[in-house]
Amino acid sequence: MTLRVKSLASGSSGNSLLVTCTDSDYNLALLIDAGLSLRSLVKYLRAEGVEPGDLSGIVLTHEHHDHSQSAHALSRRFDVPIIANHKTLNRIYSGKEETLHAPLPIGERWTEGPLTVETFHVRHNAVEPVGINLYCNIGRHLGHKVSYMTDLGSIDQTVQQATAGADLIVIEANHDVYRLNAGPYPAGLKSRILSDSGHLSNETAVDFMAEHLINKGPCTFWLAHLSKVNNLPKLATNYARATLKLRTSCPFTLDVALRDKPSAAWSPGKTALQLGLF
Repeated sequence: MTLRVKSLASGSSGNSLLVTCTDSDYNLALLIDAGLSLRSLVKYLRAEGVEPGDLSGIVLTHEHHDHSQSAHALSRRFDVPIIANHKTLNRIYSGKEETLHAPLPIGERWTEGPLTVETFHVRHNAVEPVGINLYCNIGRHLGHKVSYMTDLGSIDQTVQQATAGADLIVIEANHDVYRLNAGPYPAGLKSRILSDSGHLSNETAVDFMAEHLINKGPCTFWLAHLSKVNNLPKLATNYARATLKLRTSCPFTLDVALRDKPSAAWSPGKTALQLGLF
C-alpha cells in the first residue's frame, strides 16, 4: 500500500492538501481543504495524476475562504462529497444549493476503503474549526497517521492528545512575533492574530514540536500557513531546527508547506526534499 501526502498550497491565499492511497484494491484520493480557485485546484490535481471526479471527498477544517473557496464548486461540478461538521456545512451552503455531503461531527470518523478521517477541536475564530487526523489502515489496524492543523491560536491538551502517534504533523507556524508586532498590520488585527483563537507563532509551534519529540518520539513536521508579511520560510525553519536540536536529541524531519504553490510531499519511510527552497 502506498500513502502519499502533498501540499498544494498553505497560507492566507489558499490551503489544500492532497492525500492519495493506492494498493491492489484501491486507488483513493482525498482533499483536505479546498481554499484555492477551482482552476488552480484542478490544475494541481491533474499535475498529480488525479482527476477531480475521482476524489472520494473534500474534508473541510472550517468555513474561511482560504480553506473552502472552491469546495462548493468542486462538489457541484464533479459530484464530490463535502465532509465537515454541521455548523461548517451550514456556512458553506448558506445561500447556495446543497451538493453531495457527509456530516462529520467532531470526534467521529469517516472511512473510505483504507482511509479513515477523524476530527478534533481546535481554537480559532471560525464557527466550529477542527484539526484532522487521517489514518491509512493496515488490515484491522489503524496504521500510518497524519495530523493536520493549520488554523489555531493555541495548543491545548486536546491537541496534544489528538496528535499522539502521528508520523507526519502539519502544523501552523504563521508568524514571527517580533515581525508581527513591528509590522504594518493595524492593532486590532495584530491582537486577533495573537489571541488564543488566532494563529500560532513560530515559537508556539516549536514548543509543541519539542514537547511532542520528547514525550512521543520521532516525527516528521511540516511548518504551514506561513504569513507572507510576518514570516519567512528560512526564518521559521532555521528557528525550528536550531531550537529542536537544543531541546531534544530525538530525530525529526522538517519541511515547509509553501504559501502559494505545490511543495512538500511525504510518504512513510521517505524524506521529502525541497531543492532550492533557500
